Amino acid sequence: MTLFCKGGLAVNVFSFLDPCQLRVVSLSGVVHLTGGVAGLAGTTILGPRKGRFTNPEEFECHNLPLVVLGTFILWFGWYGFNSGSTLTMKSGSDGSLAAQVAMNTTLAAATGGITVFLLRYVIMKKYDVGALCNGILAGLVSITAGCGNMESGCAFATGLIGGFVYQAASMLLQKLKIDDPVDACPVHGFCGAWGIIAAGLFDWGKGFDHYHGWSGFGCMENDDGSCQSGIGGSAIAAQVIMVLVIVAWSGSFAALGFFVLKKTGLLRYSDHVEEVGIDSHHHSPPKAYALGPDSHSPSKVYSTMTSESTSVV
Repeated sequence: MTLFCKGGLAVNVFSFLDPCQLRVVSLSGVVHLTGGVAGLAGTTILGPRKGRFTNPEEFECHNLPLVVLGTFILWFGWYGFNSGSTLTMKSGSDGSLAAQVAMNTTLAAATGGITVFLLRYVIMKKYDVGALCNGILAGLVSITAGCGNMESGCAFATGLIGGFVYQAASMLLQKLKIDDPVDACPVHGFCGAWGIIAAGLFDWGKGFDHYHGWSGFGCMENDDGSCQSGIGGSAIAAQVIMVLVIVAWSGSFAALGFFVLKKTGLLRYSDHVEEVGIDSHHHSPPKAYALGPDSHSPSKVYSTMTSESTSVV
């Protein structure tokens, strides 16, 4: 079987499945899963930042407006990323496919963001805007593989499940005390893997009998022009194989590279630099924000206000 991916990557695996000749397009895998697995290897070998799990309030996001702005810039760019991957606009069907891709991208992103936002509220009883932003990215990553071969209802389901996948993965990493500062692995790694599987599960072909894959509104055809049929098992197998191949390839080489950097002392700053902060050590002025010596993190301010209110009552 040959797994064809946008960006020129082609990996030949499991030749016993060659009769199927299934074609799988997946930027969720080649881009996102690859980077997510590499990031997980790096942060695991690097280890957590000093005090990350003993004083977590010291590592909170300090500029949510910029986080939100960055998220919306990414979301906007994703339309070029996904719709532009139709690669042509020479016919009405090409334009219709690009429009379908844009709709699927919108639905999955919005659904992923709302899902994670509500999940965090159920868990923490607080409104978490940062989680909303990562949920949007989780939905975008999840839909990237299947944005051009599924109906809008399935795009909604892909974003919904992607939100749950992200939240579960984020909690798992914290439970294992793996310090992923921006939740890159839950967003890109875990949701990238889910996106690959979703592209096979929700393909808009006739049930699991035949698939459209990257053929747009048409089915994948045999040499005589008829639709390939009876390939449901092989289609899902192709997605699973792709996930395993990318995890093995990216994880192995990334782990090797980070391990060499760690052993040569090039991966991490010294304890002194980590204590005073990289900004203070390398930049002038030493701080981006004049917060003052008596400033506290939002969590500390909230805790103080809560305790004061309780004492007054």
